[in-house]
Amino acid sequence: MAVELLSLVEHALRVAKQALGSHAGKPESGGLPRETHIVAHCVRKEEEHSYGELVDRLSLMPDVCERLDLRPDAMPDPTAFYHSFDRYALCISHCPS
Repeated sequence: MAVELLSLVEHALRVAKQALGSHAGKPESGGLPRETHIVAHCVRKEEEHSYGELVDRLSLMPDVCERLDLRPDAMPDPTAFYHSFDRYALCISHCPS
């Protein structure tokens, strides 16, 4: 299962960066890279987690954190992902496999 999740993250990250184009990366105001938010939402939907569970689960997966530019010992507040869902006007109905 861990290998499948890592594969999902890598694929979703590649697609997110491609979709964001020149907007990929960290916003000028700081914070997490935009593609990290998108991939986190894919993981959340695929694993059927709440935002709080998502942060807890990600903190236990160092390989996933590394790919998403997250530090397992300094995870963002779950509200960061919750609010980004509205901010980026995402419509994630199916995660790529």
